[in-house]
Order: sequence, then structure tokens, then C-alpha cells
Amino acid sequence: MLPTLLLPALLVVACGGARKAQVRQPPAWSTEEGKDQARIDIADALARNGSSEAALKMVAELRGEDLDPYELDLIQARALRDIGLTDDAEALLLAVVKKRPREARAHDQLGVLYMDLHRFDDALVHLRKAVTLASDDPKFRNNLGFALMTAGHADEAVPELREALRLDAGNDQVRNNLGFALVADGREDEAMRVFRAGQRESDAHYNLGLGLELRGETDAAVREYAAALDSEPTHAPAMDALRRLRPQDLHRLSPNPPLHPAPVKEEP
Repeated sequence: MLPTLLLPALLVVACGGARKAQVRQPPAWSTEEGKDQARIDIADALARNGSSEAALKMVAELRGEDLDPYELDLIQARALRDIGLTDDAEALLLAVVKKRPREARAHDQLGVLYMDLHRFDDALVHLRKAVTLASDDPKFRNNLGFALMTAGHADEAVPELREALRLDAGNDQVRNNLGFALVADGREDEAMRVFRAGQRESDAHYNLGLGLELRGETDAAVREYAAALDSEPTHAPAMDALRRLRPQDLHRLSPNPPLHPAPVKEEP
């Protein structure tokens, strides 16, 4: 029997010595599956970034391999839509949702395609389905909110866009869409708070002016564009808007008090 005093020391050595060395997993891209996924991701990135012809060529090359055909269908449909072959894109996406009715991405792409074609009722059907299937995806909620706003349902768009912003709080596009939806719903005060939360004061006034102009309130829009120039005299979009709406007055236009002046900061 080992002496009692030696036993703890030997256990420490044994435990340390018996411990298995950590096995390093190969990087995901170095496995066959990882390499295939990387190629799919490259094709998808090409389609998303406007290199549609390159994406279509890469998809054609990948078709002959043992890859998920539905992933390739989604990439191909996006690229076809971007080059104007909307009938082909629609047919491809409809085939995907027929075989995979719970594929949220296909429903979302169909909705965006129908938005491009001004088929708003069809768009809302598929965009709502995408959100139902993947309620925690901010992109799907943003697309649905934008579609609702465009179709004249600003009151329904606001909660969808609020939820999209909650899920992706740093997304300026979602924040702006929420601001425009609030303007369309007649809630300018809330809209201005949203616009101010993520951008310069001049940009906030410009966006509010744009929303008011889209609502048909030209005089109020002019005041906000003028306020944008008052905050930033070189603000080119505001200058262009005033030149478009009041070209005869631009040389003598002085900003009237905006509907939503900047909050006054109290001195400490």
C-alpha cells in the first residue's frame, strides 16, 4: 500500500497526466461541408450585392453537385429578380414554397418581389407568412412594416417596425422606416423623436420634411427642409428639396420656426 502522504501528490500527477489533450477542431471552412457552405455563401453575397450575373453563373456551376437545391433556388431567384426576370424568379420561388411551405426566406423573397411589381395584396400575404414562421427575424418584420406603410396601412406598419427595431436596435434603416410610418400615421412628434435618436438634427428635419411631403403637406415639408438648412447650411438633400418645391423663393428663403424645434439642453 502506498504511504498516505504520497497518495494526494500521486493523484494530482495522475489527474493532470491522464487529462486528454484538447482536440483542435478544423476550421469550418476546411471541411467538405464547410467548403460547400462557403461557396453557397459567396454566391449569395454576389446576388445580394448586385453582381447578379456572377451569382447566376456560380449557381449554375453548383447545380451539378450534391448541395441543397433550395438554397440555390433562393439565390437564383434573387439574382433573376434583380436583372428584371421577375416571371422566372416568381416561378422559382412559388416552386420552393410549394415544396417547403415553411421556408420563411422564400415567402419573404416572394413578398419583396410582389412589392416591386406593385402587387401589394400578394406581397402582404407572403410577408405576413414569413413573419409568422420566423417572428424573431428583424429583416422580415422590417419588410412587412415597409409593405404595410407603402400599401396605406401605416397604423399596422408601426407595431411591426417597432418590433423590428427592438430586435435590431442599431439598424438605421429600420429606425427610418419606423419614423416614416409614424409620419404617415399622423404622429409627427413621435416620428421626430425616432429620427433624432439615430442621426444629426439636420437629417432628422429633412426626413420629417420628406414624410410630410409624401403625405401631401407641402408647406409643412418646406418648413422642415428649411430647418434642416438652418441646422446645416450645406445639407444638399434639403437644398434640392427646396429648389424642387419653391425654386422661385429659394434665394430669399429664411427658415421659419420648424414644427419640431431642437430640445433645449439645460446648463448643468
